[in-house]
Amino acid sequence: MFNAILEELAQTYDFDAQEKFTTFNFNTALTPPATSPVQVGSGPYTMPTDFLRAEFGDVFWTLLGVPYPMIALDPMEFDMTVQQAGLQSYPYWYTVVLGQTNPGMYVYPPPSGNYPVYVRYRASSQAVAAPETNAGVPWFPSSTYLYTRLAGELMKIADDARWQAYLGEGPEGAQGILRRILPQIDNPETRAKTVKLDRRRFGSQFSILPSTKVVGWLVFLCFSLDGIMRAFQ
Repeated sequence: MFNAILEELAQTYDFDAQEKFTTFNFNTALTPPATSPVQVGSGPYTMPTDFLRAEFGDVFWTLLGVPYPMIALDPMEFDMTVQQAGLQSYPYWYTVVLGQTNPGMYVYPPPSGNYPVYVRYRASSQAVAAPETNAGVPWFPSSTYLYTRLAGELMKIADDARWQAYLGEGPEGAQGILRRILPQIDNPETRAKTVKLDRRRFGSQFSILPSTKVVGWLVFLCFSLDGIMRAFQ
């Protein structure tokens, strides 16, 4: 039960305490499964069994000390990439297939060299021993929440009427405790928040923007120029 609570937290929220790090090298000779349409070198590169997800900027490879971030794609988007024999370059897209024993990462285009890859990821709790059988400390930073939540879940199973108070949003309930500690976890006030645009859709070239975005920019520029001309009249 304890591990189920931790896994729910891991699936629902992103905590720095979940972070792990793994690294591997591209393999230009890596042969994909017979059922996969990707070309040699694209994957799958085996991820750790506890791999859950990676955030924006957490997956990159390096060449001569220069980092090159890769952008995550949905598997459906990745399936629509052009796959031709002999295609090799610097990878800029990746996807991770989770529905297997070990998650597998695929990259596009296939790498032109065996460059080192670095992956920071959020770890699942399913691959570790349950806290009640493990001498280690659970990764979640609030023991009060865990004990209150566990007690409430056991009361619910035992048909104890107090379970609603223990699991509720009151000041002593598990949900109330979680609501108070979430804004402070990982010390978010120490760094500024930035807006990130999809690098597949936004950039220095207007040609990569969807048509609706191009029209919007043109309208904005027309109004801006009109305002400047009126100011000098």
